[in-house]
Amino acid sequence: MAENTTDCEALQAEINSLQAEFEGLWIKVSQGGPGGARYRELRHILDDLRPRFAAECGTPSETSTLPRSISADWRAG
Repeated sequence: MAENTTDCEALQAEINSLQAEFEGLWIKVSQGGPGGARYRELRHILDDLRPRFAAECGTPSETSTLPRSISADWRAG
């Protein structure tokens, strides 16, 4: 199941970094600011990375600075 621990750690770090950028953009976009295109791009990237991580490494460990009511829909998939 688990590939290489280093690969999984790198993939987890990439997910965490993209998630932090995504959350920052979400706040700006939700307030009517710029960044909508990058926000959508990040969402698609994360939607692809999470299942890959789950298949190769197990359940990802994610944290969010956003309220659970906001982040629940992107984590449900």
